[in-house]
Amino acid sequence: HPENKHLQQQIQRLYLTKISTVHGFCGDILREYSYALDIPSDFRICDENECREMQSQILTSVLEEAYARLAEDSKLRFFMESQGIHRDDRQIPELILNVYRNSQCHLDPAGWLTWCEGNNRNNQYCDPCETPWGIYLVKDLKASVALHQKALRACIDRAKDNFELQKPVLLLSDTVQKLQKLLDSATWDDIRVNGTIDFGRLTFSKKCSELQLIEEIKSVRKACKDTVNKKLKAFADPGKQVLSDLTGTLDMNKGLVDLVRRFHSEYTLLKNKRRVLDFNDLEHKTLDLLLGKKRTGATSYAREIGARFREIMVDEYQDSNGVQDAIFSVLTKDRNNCFMVGDVKQSIYQFRLADPQIFLDKYNAYPTTENAKPGQGRKVLLNSNFRSSDGVISAVNYVFSTCMSKQVGGLVYGDEERLNEGIPHIPLNEPEVELYGICVQEDTYAEEAEFVSQRILQLLDGSHMIRQGDTLRPIEPKDIVILLRSAASVGGHFRYALEKHGIRCETDSTYNLFSAEEIEVFCSLLQAIHNPLLDIPLIATMCSRVFGFTAEDLASIRSQKRTDSVYAALEQSNNPKAQAFYTALTALREKSRMLNLGELMDYVLSVTRMDSIYAALPNGEECVTNIQSFLQLALQYEGTGRRDLGQFLEHLQALSENGYSAHGEKSSDQ
Repeated sequence: HPENKHLQQQIQRLYLTKISTVHGFCGDILREYSYALDIPSDFRICDENECREMQSQILTSVLEEAYARLAEDSKLRFFMESQGIHRDDRQIPELILNVYRNSQCHLDPAGWLTWCEGNNRNNQYCDPCETPWGIYLVKDLKASVALHQKALRACIDRAKDNFELQKPVLLLSDTVQKLQKLLDSATWDDIRVNGTIDFGRLTFSKKCSELQLIEEIKSVRKACKDTVNKKLKAFADPGKQVLSDLTGTLDMNKGLVDLVRRFHSEYTLLKNKRRVLDFNDLEHKTLDLLLGKKRTGATSYAREIGARFREIMVDEYQDSNGVQDAIFSVLTKDRNNCFMVGDVKQSIYQFRLADPQIFLDKYNAYPTTENAKPGQGRKVLLNSNFRSSDGVISAVNYVFSTCMSKQVGGLVYGDEERLNEGIPHIPLNEPEVELYGICVQEDTYAEEAEFVSQRILQLLDGSHMIRQGDTLRPIEPKDIVILLRSAASVGGHFRYALEKHGIRCETDSTYNLFSAEEIEVFCSLLQAIHNPLLDIPLIATMCSRVFGFTAEDLASIRSQKRTDSVYAALEQSNNPKAQAFYTALTALREKSRMLNLGELMDYVLSVTRMDSIYAALPNGEECVTNIQSFLQLALQYEGTGRRDLGQFLEHLQALSENGYSAHGEKSSDQ
């Protein structure tokens, strides 16, 4: 409706709006009010890779210092020993990082860490069931027991009228009674006593013809036995022993929290030195501005900033955390002008510490538009779907109404939550959602891929239609997509099956940049330039396509000097090929002392012509793209203010260990 005056006016006003991510908004506010927080106005936001490199550097420093004072610090020693320091301490850095990251999702990270220390909290409990951990374990156990008890009763009801199944029915009934005793247990030790369940031996008469029911009974009973016994392992020790152990963990907790505090302090100092903020800093510094460092209430800055906005609208609200929600709340509290849109069914970022319970609390607390009083917060149910047809929507409603409950997802999928077709769609006169169960014989992925390819061939035979505007047309290959959990690992099976049937396909996949041959060679050469006494990267460089040394060449060079490094053998070799390589490497090493990182990378390419060598390969375009990506990675690192090749190599090692990936199409025919 281009003639609509209201829409024209909104388009004209659009430039007045501030549209950004939460972190983008926080960054702009902090630059404007940097004077109030004593932070540099020209601060830089460090990316995930730089954060990872800094954290790794600080963790190494903190742990080295911790090991040095292990003898005199009993709390630290208890923690280290609890993590198996004498066997393997690799999990300690990750544990410190996990606790640190969790602390940053709280309004008061320091206060949360103090709470984690525990102090004398465990001394107030008379039974482990009263502790937060005991409450969780008991609730989890009893929920599982009740579920399996219900399944056993269903089996009993189906089998009780069959004379040939009377013995199994009696055995199942006995198990149900024992499970009920477990459910009625009130204390930790009661659970231990009632948890020693004898499930008996299940036998069936050979005369019984209900084979499917027999298999179901076996399956249900086995699942019950395995699950209950597994969960009861947590209750193996007596209650007094558990309470004593929990009290003993206080020093371990304090040792861990002490390490987290030291990490936080050193990490903050390093970020200040580099004049950078990470994403957590953006949120917490903004809260410092809006609520004060002690979080006592809205500041004058909060009122000033909040008054600028007629409305603050938050998309994907279910993926907010407590810190972000506090920012929204303090800016909109006075005017009650926060409009949030979300869908808890789409909450997928809990691994990034999003808290969907914030959404659910408001969903359950707010009345509907019809029942809300003037000025009161309300919920508007957006249950009209304008994208999908009724066939798809019905399938979605069926799945969610079957599996979604308070226990699973935190929300009952009832009539209010059901989706409705927003606009009528032309009927296709065939099922729009299909579900297949495939009985594979040997290779799951290959047989599944073959089945999918056969189904796609059927869809492309011209008799199956797809909607296009108000009409129908035959399905074309471009209309079809195959979604895979891991395209990198199983996509080849599907590509092979499709191409076997003459169906071309494309894939946009994620791949590890450091696994590419040209990048491995580039990294080895940089290592050789930095330290030629390392034999492995030096030999990898020599044997690459760039320099072309053969096994015979290496043997000839090494035979002249067997007791020293390969570099020393090169230096003294009279082999013309070895002398040429040694001269080139020496020149590169000299240049590395004078050039900054970006200039050195360009010089390496100009001398070795590595990009031209790999460009001549069948996948040359991809190789050149990878080299350019690697150069860009170096320039980004140089932008942090450091130009040291050794530090860059450490940075590359950290990226490689953490699975640094690049995105792009691997080849044109995929």
